[in-house]
Amino acid sequence: MPRTGARSLWWQVAISSTGDGMFLTAFPLLAASLTRNAVAIAGVTVASRAPWLVLSLPFGAVADRVDRRLLMVLADSVRGVVVAMLAALVLAHDARVWALYACAFVLGSGEVLHANASQALIPVVVGPEGIVPFNSSTQALQAATETFIGPPIGSTLFAVAPSMPFLADAVSFGGSVILAARLPYDHAPPPTRARLRDDIRDGVRYLWHDAVLKRLALLIAGLNICWFAAEAVLVLYAFERLHGGKATFTALFLAGAVGTVAVQRFIGPLQRRFGVRGSFAVMLWMWALATLGLALAPNGGAAIASFVVIGLGDGLWRVLATSLRQTVTPNHLLGRVNSVHRMFGMGSIPIGAALGGFEAHAFGVRAPFVIAAIGFGLAAVFQRVVLAPLRDEVV
Repeated sequence: MPRTGARSLWWQVAISSTGDGMFLTAFPLLAASLTRNAVAIAGVTVASRAPWLVLSLPFGAVADRVDRRLLMVLADSVRGVVVAMLAALVLAHDARVWALYACAFVLGSGEVLHANASQALIPVVVGPEGIVPFNSSTQALQAATETFIGPPIGSTLFAVAPSMPFLADAVSFGGSVILAARLPYDHAPPPTRARLRDDIRDGVRYLWHDAVLKRLALLIAGLNICWFAAEAVLVLYAFERLHGGKATFTALFLAGAVGTVAVQRFIGPLQRRFGVRGSFAVMLWMWALATLGLALAPNGGAAIASFVVIGLGDGLWRVLATSLRQTVTPNHLLGRVNSVHRMFGMGSIPIGAALGGFEAHAFGVRAPFVIAAIGFGLAAVFQRVVLAPLRDEVV
């Protein structure tokens, strides 16, 4: 495939993730302006991530049946329209919490469709030898735009006028649609079966019978439940426990991006020094120590430092896990296998967010962070058992 395909995909990530970064800070700020109830605010995260639990499998099967480029165009077109409608509600001072839930669910559904299609498209666009470099490049780009560029813009625009970041996000989706439409047709789908569930079953069976893929899926599901129980109430944690404001909340995401971007140049040396399994072990210890530091943070500065380390581990996970999955899975199954893996990883987020809301409501806003630190610590202590199937894998 021509290099223009890779360039278009790269630029689509840049534009779309900048808009996502604006949304990342503007959406919780909008929710916090409507309510300070921890359960209600956590519900926004539940609504945005629930589609990964209920739609990932069928959308992954669809991504292996039809032109993945067209699925990306459809997903971003719908998301652009929905976020523009939300901007109109905010502009009219008619936004309600239930409207945030509905918007979050539709946007999350579009994310599921787009992610399953684009992840399966990457090996076709860049070739087997380009998977790790391309993933490393786009993950650094995504972290930088979603966190360095998007959130400060989102916070600033929200301060000027609450509707502005959502209008800007709608424009970014329009740019993403144009770039996706430029991508060439990527594959000839296999003959369509009568029942979609047969295709879904093939993807589930492939992942579940592969020891490495199954272990990674279960690991990220558990870790995400722990982490997103805390992140779901992070805006309240920043305001009430760290005694910060919008600037502190934004700085936490910036700090995470610093780590995610910085680690990209060390992924190759880490693999050569420790191997894939050892690199995952390093990642688990980073997360364990950082979540402990975050739970005990006395102020915003300490929490920001912890987020840098969390970002380092996040950057390692994103590149290694994605590249490993794309390397060991046949392309005609990749949409489905990706969907199963991401159902575990992303589908666990609403479960964690719901737990976090109730934990914060019952025991205080710090409780989800303490519980997350315990969960990550257990994963690090028992990492030899957890990572045992990765012994001989390479990417």
